[in-house]
Amino acid sequence: MGWELEALAQRIGGKVRGNGKLEISGIASPQSPQPGFLLTVWDRKILPSVPGNVPIVAPYGWIEDSRDGIEVEDPRAAFRELLGLFADTVSPPRGIHETAFVSPGAEVHPQASVGPFCIVEEGAVIGKGAVLRGHVFVGRKACIGEGSVVEPMAVVMENTIIGRNCLVHAGCALGCDGFGFERNPGGFPVKVPQVGRVVLEDEVEIGACSTVDRATIGETRIGAGTKTDDHVHVGHNARTGKGCLLVAFAGMAGSSSLGNGVTMAARSGTADHVRVGDGAILTGCAGATKDVPEGAVVSGFPARDHREDMKAQVLLRRLPELLQRILELETRLAEIETKGTPADG
Repeated sequence: MGWELEALAQRIGGKVRGNGKLEISGIASPQSPQPGFLLTVWDRKILPSVPGNVPIVAPYGWIEDSRDGIEVEDPRAAFRELLGLFADTVSPPRGIHETAFVSPGAEVHPQASVGPFCIVEEGAVIGKGAVLRGHVFVGRKACIGEGSVVEPMAVVMENTIIGRNCLVHAGCALGCDGFGFERNPGGFPVKVPQVGRVVLEDEVEIGACSTVDRATIGETRIGAGTKTDDHVHVGHNARTGKGCLLVAFAGMAGSSSLGNGVTMAARSGTADHVRVGDGAILTGCAGATKDVPEGAVVSGFPARDHREDMKAQVLLRRLPELLQRILELETRLAEIETKGTPADG
């Protein structure tokens, strides 16, 4: 579907420069600009490399008179909206696919969509406008909220609650047993039953191949608006606040918790029972072994103040130089001591 430039400007709250009737066929990337495709610019350095016949979206004052485009206050926000306008989306058919198995004891809203080869067990509830894309398993008494989408090969175990307008990407496992074992007197690991559940609040997105384990007792809870990348793990009884970001390979150990707006960068982690305060940031590979204060930025293992850790990293890189200096000083000191020793006899 094409759009005229002026129609796009109205949708994103911008001002047209040049030909408002120009037909726009899609969104271009900086690496492959082309006429008829809109390029969004928020870094002025790339402007000289953009051909003059390529329309752009840019901040006010950046578009020269000879170019077609749209001026906006916030090009990043405009970019997000434009991607949505040009996204190739297909609404799945309502109802239950003939190859799906839905228990007579389950409740599926007439406006929901249950795709091919899905399984919906007894007592499960699939809400209005919810979508199970295909090969999705929904266990006993699980609930998929209104407008939520569960992508292929995802597993939603018994008693799991998914709120409204959530997105669970392909291959996720929600509500499987937490990792609970105790060693018996003989040193053999004995399983601790995991009888709690998982709750995703509204507007949560769980990345592909991520896992959220059910609580031992009580709940493992993901706060409203929280987003996880692919391959993220949330352990039993862990909790996040609202609007958190968990990047690829981040992990939360059992009973750890995040405040609101926390960011866990790639491969960062929290130890058991650690609490991370509102707005804190765990940088890449940071391992929080103790509580992290509100608003702190921590890195390293064990995690500590990011600036302190960076200073330590700088010194660490100088170790070979410092070692050489120490060896030279020891040699010189030995020479001085030798010269200052009285001759024998």
